[in-house]
Amino acid sequence: MGAANPLDTEVRYVDADGESVTTSLRQLDLKRASTALPVRRLKSHVRQRHYSGLFWSATTGAHVPYESRLELDRLWLADFDADVHWIAAQPMWFGGSDEGVLRRHAPDLLLTDRRGVMTVVDVKPAEFVKRPKVQAVFSWTARLCQAKGVRYEVWSGADPVTLANIQTFAVARRGVGTRAPTYSSTTAALMSCLPRH
Repeated sequence: MGAANPLDTEVRYVDADGESVTTSLRQLDLKRASTALPVRRLKSHVRQRHYSGLFWSATTGAHVPYESRLELDRLWLADFDADVHWIAAQPMWFGGSDEGVLRRHAPDLLLTDRRGVMTVVDVKPAEFVKRPKVQAVFSWTARLCQAKGVRYEVWSGADPVTLANIQTFAVARRGVGTRAPTYSSTTAALMSCLPRH
């Protein structure tokens, strides 16, 4: 975990077949990681401030977990974006040294476009993004992404009218009047991440 070079940072993820992978950022197979399963279980407790759940994605044809309503909003935008080819939630853990400070961080989303270009996304309310500890983690994550040639985005929200319009138009992509989506093995794996009440 004491990486000085960003490319020596440890990366852990679970591939689409459910196999746990531990590697370095230098050796990370981006194509394999792009369809990673979530590395975190969704948590639930009394009086929690965030609402987690599963989002049915027309892009992936399966459920994508989210950990907050703000993250759900980002999923609506990604799913509606015709250039987004795949969406992975909580795709990996980064672990390593940042100027002597040991850090561990799991970004919220990994979006892959139709050209294979990937964007790591952290979703955080604007008031939290300003906190020094959050800024330090996001700055470190940005450097990791830059070293690997991956885009990085910190997302704090969008215009509510735009989101409402996208949610309305999304009905057409989901197939009005068609039968309900079937559960795939990936969906079953994601459902196992949901908290039990």
